[in-house]
Amino acid sequence: MIRETLERMQRLLFAFVLFVPSILAAHPGHYHPGEEDEFDQLRADYFHLHGYLEIGLAAVALVAIGLLHFHSSRKVKIGAAIAFSSSVALIVAF
Repeated sequence: MIRETLERMQRLLFAFVLFVPSILAAHPGHYHPGEEDEFDQLRADYFHLHGYLEIGLAAVALVAIGLLHFHSSRKVKIGAAIAFSSSVALIVAF
């Protein structure tokens, strides 16, 4: 049972590594001055991704959450907490 789970996780990781670059390259566009709808600027400023760095920081935060939850070593948990806090702070800064 554990071996099957590990094989599934390995396949999922392979698919993730294979398909993520195409997903990351998708970019919804930017706000252009003169557009009438104020929600266009809100969406452009806060609700769309600004590139690979922002997505990478989000991935680091998600991995850190997983390490905080599942790892038994206290040192790893401290490092994961620092990585999570740092990546969230940088996401907010961008």
